[in-house]
Amino acid sequence: MSVEWQESYKIGDAAVDAMQEELFALTNAFLASDDLTVLRSAIVSLCKQARVQFELEEALMRRVNFPGLEAHRAQHQMLLDRLIGRSMDVGKGYMNKPAIAALMQDWAVRHVPEEDASLGRFLAASQSA
Repeated sequence: MSVEWQESYKIGDAAVDAMQEELFALTNAFLASDDLTVLRSAIVSLCKQARVQFELEEALMRRVNFPGLEAHRAQHQMLLDRLIGRSMDVGKGYMNKPAIAALMQDWAVRHVPEEDASLGRFLAASQSA
């Protein structure tokens, strides 16, 4: 089980695209492991990377006056809240790998190609205008 980064996921901002690709790589490292030590480290990395990547993406949306900023930001916050909740479970000794995997797979197959793509289209249109 893995999530595949695709070039079509790029939104047109090099920094955001690089962070997004790294989040896919971290997700895959998490999905590929069954070692509890690796999984604990991976979930911490996922939380940190997601927070930084979302902040960068939202800063870009503010700079370009993206009309869907608030809804997009709310989706980011919901994902982070859920991811942090699962991370806290890990800290308490409970690893729910299927729940974390489902959360990250949903982000990869729904949020990125649908929601992030709308930002990419907006950026492309504003650059060609």
